[in-house]
Amino acid sequence: MLNSEMRPANLERRELLLAVARRVFAERGFTATTMDDVARAAGFTKPILYQYFDSKTDLYREIVSQTAATLLNQLELAVHTTESPRARIEVAFRVYFEMVVSEPDAFRILFIHAHEGETAAELRNLELGLVSFIEPYITVEISAEHRRQLAAGVVGIAEGTAVAWLVQRRDDESKYSAPDEAARLAARAATLAWGGLRAVTQD
Repeated sequence: MLNSEMRPANLERRELLLAVARRVFAERGFTATTMDDVARAAGFTKPILYQYFDSKTDLYREIVSQTAATLLNQLELAVHTTESPRARIEVAFRVYFEMVVSEPDAFRILFIHAHEGETAAELRNLELGLVSFIEPYITVEISAEHRRQLAAGVVGIAEGTAVAWLVQRRDDESKYSAPDEAARLAARAATLAWGGLRAVTQD
């Protein structure tokens, strides 16, 4: 594993290995991918790959961790540019889908392949982080339990839309490469989510 004294060249190699692993995992899934596959695709030997990552699971979790941290950080930064709860939810959808559209391999790993065995917990952790992020922006006078369930529903809308888009894009990439693709996905998801939230009352 890395330490604080690792040279820049080694950091660059590590990032290269992560980028190649994202592509290979996205194509084949966690179970079907081997460390040999990743090393070969990166143009290195497997012993070199093991200098940076202890195991295939360690490599996979690093990819998921990076994606989750980047997404949550970008969401936190974006919501501070607006004030109303509705605007914050809408900007959160936009940031979310901009990242899905710009990094489809990372999200294929999360949403298409992350249900495989020991890796399933990584997706659950990201989902829970997103639920906690959304909760404060649901300002209806309801119980904390009810609010968390609704936040989970909003996250479900985003994830379900992303999964459908990733599958559609895989089948016809040219059809889902428009410059405004992320904005269109965000608008559709936000309309559905906000329409539902407007109707919420304490039960």
